[in-house]
Amino acid sequence: TFQPSDDMMLMFYSYYKQATMGPCNISRPTGFWDTHGKAKWYMDAWSSLGNMTKEEAMKSYIENIQLVSPSRQNWG
Repeated sequence: TFQPSDDMMLMFYSYYKQATMGPCNISRPTGFWDTHGKAKWYMDAWSSLGNMTKEEAMKSYIENIQLVSPSRQNWG
């Protein structure tokens, strides 16, 4: 079965968050002992989309899903 990489999962997460919530407006976690270190990666991925519109993010999400899952190209 297909197993997406961490980078690919972050890309899909960032498109999902952008499409559902718009540009990232949440502060990046800080601190050496941050127990939520993964949150930094998620926020960075989402923030990297800048002011991409919700519609553009949704389209990018779908296009990238279709690239990794060719059997799903005719979703309607």
